[in-house]
Amino acid sequence: MSDVPVLQVRNLVKEFRVRERGRASVVHAVSGVSFDVMPGETLALVGESGCGKSTTGRCIVRLTEPTSGEVRFRGTDLLQLKHAELRKARRHLQIVFQDPQASLHPRLTVRQLLSEPLEVHHEPADVVGQRVEELLGLVQLRPEHLDRYPHEFSGGQRQRVGIARALAISPSMLVLDEPVSALDVSIQAEIMRLLIDLRERLGLSYLFIAHDLAVVRQLADRVAVMYLGKIVETGFADDVYGNPQHPYTRALLSAVPVPDPIVERRRQRIVLAGELPSPIDPPSGCRFRTRCWRATDRCAEEEPLLIGRNRTATGHHVACHFPGDDATPTTAQPTTEQAPADQPTAEQRLV
Repeated sequence: MSDVPVLQVRNLVKEFRVRERGRASVVHAVSGVSFDVMPGETLALVGESGCGKSTTGRCIVRLTEPTSGEVRFRGTDLLQLKHAELRKARRHLQIVFQDPQASLHPRLTVRQLLSEPLEVHHEPADVVGQRVEELLGLVQLRPEHLDRYPHEFSGGQRQRVGIARALAISPSMLVLDEPVSALDVSIQAEIMRLLIDLRERLGLSYLFIAHDLAVVRQLADRVAVMYLGKIVETGFADDVYGNPQHPYTRALLSAVPVPDPIVERRRQRIVLAGELPSPIDPPSGCRFRTRCWRATDRCAEEEPLLIGRNRTATGHHVACHFPGDDATPTTAQPTTEQAPADQPTAEQRLV
């Protein structure tokens, strides 16, 4: 594996201007996100719904135009490219969407869907036909599927078609935006095995966007945890899962069920208090402080930087003034009790 990142994201910002109650406001969807993805690596970007992770993915491939920042793919800043140059760059960087039903044209057959990106990039007709058959085999679909329409498939089969379409022009990296969240658990496992197989066979890099930390663990080499537009913790998957440093990461992991009833009954569940703040008016200082049991006055006044700590493993960074399990909690203690009906738990927000 090369030590030069295939993707470098620096200080990515996306703000949406909206009108709320007749007044103009700004939604701070992504606020200065930075990370790297190495060749052949899977970086998982995880967090609750509304944290900005999908917007980050769409900004990277420029389906959504960022407000500012830098996105370097294979050394080229994608945000500086004109339309024709961007189309060429997209040969190597593709996206797979959460809902294949919405991303596949309902009036095109699978053959037409897989041929379209090849024709857009002016591939010869004989090459197109051969490549379409190869793609079908890559995603484990049968030849008779070529002349069917998207509505004739199950959700898992449609996602296989979506993956095949993203692979049509032989990209080196995929942005996977919640690719299994709309599928049944058994079908999720099949698609995850397919993604693992494709990564190994084709040498792909993945940016895997998800809310389900149990799913992410199967595939991720590194994990970046997002909260309200910012990355609050990042590191190798084993380090983040085995030794979470940020209280938000601990809360998310506590919502992941353990397949051992004895361990599951004994472990502590962290139920976050308070409401999820609005991205229109995020809290000062640490954005997580309004729901954090460790918060102090310093957290309201000073924004924590995403830096490595002596107590953490190499490459493990956390944006918290009081990282780790040994920090002294304040009066806002985590609890194993059920949250009130009007306050969703962390796992209920992971949708």
